[in-house]
Amino acid sequence: MKRNVSLIIIAILTTLAGVVASVHDKKQDNEYSFRCSAFSRYDLSRREGKPLYFYVSQDLRFINQDSGYLLINGQATTGEDVTVVNRRIALIHGRKIDSKTYGYKISDVITSSDDTTPDDIFNLLLAELTLDPQSLQIGVSEIEENIFLIRGPLSYLFICKRY
Repeated sequence: MKRNVSLIIIAILTTLAGVVASVHDKKQDNEYSFRCSAFSRYDLSRREGKPLYFYVSQDLRFINQDSGYLLINGQATTGEDVTVVNRRIALIHGRKIDSKTYGYKISDVITSSDDTTPDDIFNLLLAELTLDPQSLQIGVSEIEENIFLIRGPLSYLFICKRY
C-alpha cells in the first residue's frame, strides 16, 4: 500500500513539474513574440554633402529568444539619385535587458536581388539604428493599445502598430 501511495505521489509531482515547465516555456516564448510595422522617413543629410533621405517601411519581428529580424524596404535618395532599399537584418541570441528593452546579435544583413542601394549608403541608416554593426538594442514601449514607440540606444526610431 505504501508503495502505491509513493508511486502515485511521484507520478503527480512529475506531472506537476511538466506542467510548470511547459507554462514557463510558453510564457518565455510570448515574452519574445512581437511584431509590428511602420513607415519612416530618415533625413541623414550632412551640411557639407548631398542630401540623403531614406523612405522605408520597417517590419520588426522578435520570433523567440533565438531569432528575429528587421525588414527594411523602400528607397534612398542621395541628391538626384534614387535607389531601392530591400534588406533583412537577421537577429539571433536575444535577451531581455530590462522590462522594455531587447538586445539581439545581428547575424547577417541580407540584401535582396532588387536592392540597388550601395552598402556604404545603407550602413549610414544601419548606424542610425544600432550602436555597432554587430548588435541591435531595441526598446519597446506601448503608448496606446497595440501602438508602440520603438527606440534605439540613441534616439526614438519609429512608432508602429502591432499585428
